[in-house]
Amino acid sequence: MTDFLLELAGVGGVAAVAWLAGGFASRVCCPADRLFLAERIAWSWALGAAIIASMVPLSFLAHVPPGWPAFLALAAASAAGAWIFRVRKTDQPRPPDASVESSPKRVRLFALLGAFAALGVGLYLLRALTEPMWSNDYVAIWGLKGKTIHAAGTVPSRLFEDPSLCFSHPEYPLGLPFLYAGTAFLTGRWNDHAMALLFPLFQIATLFALFGWLRRHGATRVTAACAAAIVACFEPLYSAFTTGLAEVPLALGLLLFGTALADALEGDPGALRRTALASALITATKNEGLYFAAAGCAIAILFGGERRWKPTFAALPTALVVHGLHLAWRGKLPLRDFDFSSGSAARVAEAFASAARLPGWIGWAQILLLLTLLLLGRRAPEGRWLLALCAAGLGAYLLLPAFAIQGPDWLVKTALPRTSAALAPLAAGAIAIRFRKVVA
Repeated sequence: MTDFLLELAGVGGVAAVAWLAGGFASRVCCPADRLFLAERIAWSWALGAAIIASMVPLSFLAHVPPGWPAFLALAAASAAGAWIFRVRKTDQPRPPDASVESSPKRVRLFALLGAFAALGVGLYLLRALTEPMWSNDYVAIWGLKGKTIHAAGTVPSRLFEDPSLCFSHPEYPLGLPFLYAGTAFLTGRWNDHAMALLFPLFQIATLFALFGWLRRHGATRVTAACAAAIVACFEPLYSAFTTGLAEVPLALGLLLFGTALADALEGDPGALRRTALASALITATKNEGLYFAAAGCAIAILFGGERRWKPTFAALPTALVVHGLHLAWRGKLPLRDFDFSSGSAARVAEAFASAARLPGWIGWAQILLLLTLLLLGRRAPEGRWLLALCAAGLGAYLLLPAFAIQGPDWLVKTALPRTSAALAPLAAGAIAIRFRKVVA
């Protein structure tokens, strides 16, 4: 037990230093305004994790050992660049409800919701750290690649070329395996029990991003805290099974991308930079990250008005660069689970029918409740972009099983609940912003 606590403290120390480094780097995309504080905390972790992950391939390319010297050099370069190209501070007004936030009733309700959010984080910490990361996709894909890269001190070509490793999905992005390997290089050893700590940190960053964006766009503290508490306790996303998988970091990346896209279409300061960075993060995390970046650009072009081209030119090039770097490293590899020539109307119908059976009556009751809340809320221009991106993602997740090699029903049952759960923070933001004027 003592050894585990020491290993956990080591990972926690690495995470703390990375979060601090990301805080300096966040100047490049987040203004120093007080209203951006919660979002800066979220961006600090996202960028800090990105610094850990990118240290690994950059060290290999520079023929230097990955470790603290390489990490500190990259962090210093990021901080210097962020300071030179920092987003200038702006004088944004406080939320319109600021004068009534201190009423005793609202303070008590806010504290209660904060306690529920803390409870959700505590429960996820317990689920994540009770045992080493164990889910099948972690063992066969993400953890296998991270451990191999750390042990080999390089990215061995067998990860992409060995037929016996085809089960590990060589076509997947390497962002998460690089994060695992980078953390192991910085702690000095591989310990996939202690590294599970990274995932509650992604959860905490997601809650800060959601709360901060809602507050900055005029939501009451109670409304923003309610949304954060619901997401914190959303077990389909923050479970023992998803610990180690890409859905938890993708959920943070999608929320950062969706909110940045909404800000860019509203002309907020630094939003184009946040859109570009978030598109790179999600593309490096999962294959569908590139799809989400493209979908966001399509939404902006079709419905974004006079600002529609700016987010497109910010997001799509960075996503394509990240994707291109992966292609250059591993080569062009087919998607192992899909055959896009096999689609038919019958398979589409089978996929949707299987998805309709999956939730059961309790799940459908929850879905109807969410739709009711969406309809009851007031129109919110900022939230429609999050809602559109969420709908585009859900539509893709529902349609993809029609092209699954092992059949629509197999992919729906094995993947749909897990992949669609990553959309929960986006959906929470889209719904909560419609109730931002609700006074408790």
